[in-house]
Amino acid sequence: MTPEDAILTLVTAAAGGVPVVLSDDTSAVPPPPYIALAVRWVQAGPAETGQVDADGNQPVHDHRDATVELRSVGAAAYRILDKMGLTLRHPVHEDHAEALGLAFFQAARVQRVPRETAGAASEPLGALDLGIRYAQTYTDVVGVIETVTGTITTTGGLLPALHTSFSAKTETTN
Repeated sequence: MTPEDAILTLVTAAAGGVPVVLSDDTSAVPPPPYIALAVRWVQAGPAETGQVDADGNQPVHDHRDATVELRSVGAAAYRILDKMGLTLRHPVHEDHAEALGLAFFQAARVQRVPRETAGAASEPLGALDLGIRYAQTYTDVVGVIETVTGTITTTGGLLPALHTSFSAKTETTN
């Protein structure tokens, strides 16, 4: 599940039956009231790498803080968003967020969107920004060293110089 899908799942569960749609999905816009969701901004934290597995794959992950904008359309737009900010703080939804790999950490205040900036919307429109943190993981193939070969030469000391070739192969556990 993508982070955007997980966020949509969490917000839909907390919406109390009010339909939630992705703001860029214009084909699925229901009649008001509804909530449109958009992930507007993401800040990635420092990347961390995990252990390389036997196949040479290494996980690379970071935590990302996303600003998620909810826009509610309809007569109850402000009330719906105000309740949403509170509902997401309930332990049931905090547990649901954790199960989805998310952490809800902030709800800004609900704002009224003036009709002149709302575009074609004739219904009341409210906006609420949420802060949601999630982890992103990628697997990068870095390979494994199978064999090391080289030459050793020693100098100095009481013994004569040593010059020898070597080869070492890594053990695999199958």
